[in-house]
Amino acid sequence: MKILGIIAEYNPFHLGHAWQIQTSKKESKCDAVMVLMSGSLTQRGEFAILNKWERARLALTAGVDLVCELPFGYACQSAETFAHGGIKIFNATGVIDVLSFGSEFGHIRPLNNLAEILVQEPAEFKNFLKLELATGVSFPRARELAIRSYLGHEASNLLKTPNNILALEYLKALHKTQSTIDSMTVKRQGADYHSVLPSKYLSASGIRSILKDALVHPESATAILRSLDNRLPYLPELLINSFNKNYNLQGDDYFLNALRLQILSHDVHHLRNTPYVNEGLEHKIRDALKIATSLDECVNKIISKRIPQTRVRRILCNRLLELDKESLNLFQADSFVPYLRVLGFNQTGAAILKAIKNQGRLPILSSLKKSRFNLTPLQKKMLHYDCRATDLHNQFYETVYRYHQDYTQSPVQGSPKTWPANQ
Repeated sequence: MKILGIIAEYNPFHLGHAWQIQTSKKESKCDAVMVLMSGSLTQRGEFAILNKWERARLALTAGVDLVCELPFGYACQSAETFAHGGIKIFNATGVIDVLSFGSEFGHIRPLNNLAEILVQEPAEFKNFLKLELATGVSFPRARELAIRSYLGHEASNLLKTPNNILALEYLKALHKTQSTIDSMTVKRQGADYHSVLPSKYLSASGIRSILKDALVHPESATAILRSLDNRLPYLPELLINSFNKNYNLQGDDYFLNALRLQILSHDVHHLRNTPYVNEGLEHKIRDALKIATSLDECVNKIISKRIPQTRVRRILCNRLLELDKESLNLFQADSFVPYLRVLGFNQTGAAILKAIKNQGRLPILSSLKKSRFNLTPLQKKMLHYDCRATDLHNQFYETVYRYHQDYTQSPVQGSPKTWPANQ
């Protein structure tokens, strides 16, 4: 069995994801698909629209065979940590043959060549980077300008779009870990990530906007939700019913109040130990929390030329979960091997799990009541953050309270289905 690996968020799973799976399986000649999916929080520092089991269930209806969780310690961090953490887990399974990822560019060789440069960091490139950073621009912008000076406009253009940037981080991680996993990329289809404009390939942001709009305007919900017809790789009702039943529109308000309680009740200096906080940013965060009337307003009061919105949101999430810089550094260490948390699988996925059990070098977690006892202290610490993220997702963004769902929820199971056969 030849296995395709994908690192994703599926927030929620959409037509573009299904197209990636179908295209990647065909081009790579893989027989099965394993996905590492963000759990309760995304890489951009936002709580997912549905809990991780509901999102895994949707993925299983549309071509995925095994869904496992990308731990919070990797999922809600920088693109580099997100990618490196996912590759580390895939390497440790011992079964992944090909890694597939989307990109705006759509061609692997130039991306791979640039990734090698970014890993090797030749002296001339480092000098260009140092000069750009001295001007006060953010690191991503400085890196883009340094590559332009070193390799030209064509190469630097690869650093301008989010999927290309993440693609480069996957390739960097493969190089750094000397992975035996092959890589491939498929060109991203349809609307950009943040786009809410109509398109056959609706973006995740566009789908979330439609769902929330229908919930806010119930009198027009039927007409609003009609825009999802034939634009999902599963019956729209599967997503709509789950969202309407579970999603709490006041979640951002609860999130903001929890931050206030946590941050304003302590000395401001405790914020310095939160990942990505430096340059006196702790004072700006505290001041914003004192006066902001919404979570978005709070974030907008903190962002600056050097500090983008995604970094601010990740800081707030890390602080909310009480993840500190020391713990994150331990999770990132090359010597640390995480675990494999199973969220859902079908019959083929069960076969993948059996292969991982025989060939892998990391514990498989299906039932936390039993398997948590097989973890090292550092693995238990990482799992603690995953469980805390689940609890907060439930308390803030879900309508039904479920105490410690990580300990009561079994992996969801699906039957082997592939898009577009179930359209």
